[in-house]
Amino acid sequence: MDVRPQKVDHEQAAPIPPTLRPAHPAMPVSSGRITKTRKGKGAPTHGKNHRWESFNNKIAQIGALDPLHRVRRHDLGTEDLSTTTSYFQKGLQRWSELNLARGFIAFKRAVMPLCESLPQLLHFESRIMELLAEHIAAHEKASLEPLLDLLTAFARDLGVRFEKHYGRALELISGILAKPQDVDVIEWTFGSLAWLFKYLWRLLVPNLCPTYDMLAPLLGRSRHTPHVARFAAEAMSFLVTKAAAPSNRQTALGKIVAHIRDDLYSMAGDRQFTLYRDGIMAMFAEAIKGTGEAIHTSGPALAQALLAALPEAEREPNPNPIWTSVICGALTSVLHGSNATAMTELVAAIVGYIRSDVENGSFAHLPWRCLPWCRVIGTLAGVRGGSRVAEWPPLVDAFIRLVESFSMAQPGAVDVMDGLLWRDVIVNAAIVWHQAPMDTLIKHKTAFTHTITHEPFVQWFIPFCVYLHQLDSGRFSSLFRQDFQKWVAVFFSPPP
Repeated sequence: MDVRPQKVDHEQAAPIPPTLRPAHPAMPVSSGRITKTRKGKGAPTHGKNHRWESFNNKIAQIGALDPLHRVRRHDLGTEDLSTTTSYFQKGLQRWSELNLARGFIAFKRAVMPLCESLPQLLHFESRIMELLAEHIAAHEKASLEPLLDLLTAFARDLGVRFEKHYGRALELISGILAKPQDVDVIEWTFGSLAWLFKYLWRLLVPNLCPTYDMLAPLLGRSRHTPHVARFAAEAMSFLVTKAAAPSNRQTALGKIVAHIRDDLYSMAGDRQFTLYRDGIMAMFAEAIKGTGEAIHTSGPALAQALLAALPEAEREPNPNPIWTSVICGALTSVLHGSNATAMTELVAAIVGYIRSDVENGSFAHLPWRCLPWCRVIGTLAGVRGGSRVAEWPPLVDAFIRLVESFSMAQPGAVDVMDGLLWRDVIVNAAIVWHQAPMDTLIKHKTAFTHTITHEPFVQWFIPFCVYLHQLDSGRFSSLFRQDFQKWVAVFFSPPP
C-alpha cells in the first residue's frame, strides 16, 4: 500500500521569483498522507500471493445479504427448514476440524452445550457473547481467526437482537487494532468488520454517531499507525455511503457529516490533528468512490453534503480553513482514482451547488464568502491537469462569477483578506486559465481582464501573470501578453 501523498500537477510549476512572491504562498491541495494507488488495466502482472483489497471491493464480494429481512436460510442444507441449525453452530463445527489452538479449544468446550439448536442459542445469547468477548480479548493469534468468524456468524443468527451486543463487538475489534498486529490478524479483523457492517447497516445508518465515535480513535484521533487509520477510514466509508443513499440522506447524512466536522474542529491544535484530518479525508474519498474508477451513485449527494456542512467560521476570512481542506483533500483523492466519464455527474453536482450559492446574492457585499468555493473549483481544474473534467463551460462560468463578486464589494471590504486573495483566488484563477480549453475561456477573457486589473486585484495582476507564465508561457502569450503590456504602460507611466 502506497502511503505517500499524491502530487497535484500544478504544484510542480516553478516558484514565483522572490521579488514578485506574495507574503502568502500558494497552499498546495493535499489529499492526506493516507493514500493508496489504484492499478489500471495496463498494470504489470506480478507474482504476489497476498494483495490488499479495499473495503469497498471486499464488501462488493460479499453476496447481497440482508439477514434482517430473511425468514428462511437456504445455504445450510436440508436441516435448514427446522430450528436445529444455526450459522454459529455450523461455523463451530467447521472450525473444530481446522483449528486446534488452546484458546479456541477452551472456547469450544464452554460454548458447545449452549448452541445445540437455534432456540438454545437465542436463550443463551448473553452467555455466548460473554465467552466470545473473553476469548477475543485474550488476543491469542492462533485463535483469533475462528473467533472473529464466529462473532459474525453469531450476529447473523441474532439479526436485530444483536444490536445490544454491537457496541461490545466493535470495542473488541477496535481493541485488536489498537495494538501492533501481524498482517494476517489485520486481514481477519478487516473481514469481520466487513461482515458486521454488511449485516447490520440498516440498524446503524439512522444514527451513525455512536459507531463513528467508537472508530474515531482508529481514524487517527488517538495515536495509531497510518495503515490502521486507512483501514478504519475505509470501514467507516461503507456506512457513510449508505447514509448518503436516497432513503437515508434526508435524515442521516447531514447529521453524521456535521458530527464529524465538529469532532475534527475539537481536535484543532492537537498533535494527532493531522493524521485525524487525513483519516477523515480518506473516509469521505472512499465513500464517494465506487469500485474501480467509478463514482458511487450516492457520491454526488455526499459531495454536496460536504459543501453544505461548511461552517460559518470558514465563510469569514480564515487563514486555516479546516473543513475546506478536508473537502479539497477528499476531492483530490477521488480525482486521482477516477476518470472524466465517471466524474461528470460529480463535477456537475459540485458546480451546481456553487452556482446556486452564488445566485442567492450572499456574495454581493460579503465577497470573502466565496473563498472556499474558489479553492474547490481550483482543485477540480488542477488535479491531473484537469483531465477529469469533461464539461468545462459550467465550471469556468461559475469561477468567473466568483471572481467578479469581488468587484461589487464596498471599498475596503476586502482589506481584511488581502493575503488570502493570492492563496484562494489568484492561484486558482491561474490554474483555471492554464487547464481549461481555449474555446471555453475566450468568451470570458474581456470580463476577467477588467476584473483582475482593478481593485481589489490590481496589486496581484503582475503575480498572476508571472504565475500563469510559469505554468504555460504559450497560454499567457496568446491570452494576456498584450493586456499586460498595455496595463504596465498605463500603470507605470509618469504623471503628466
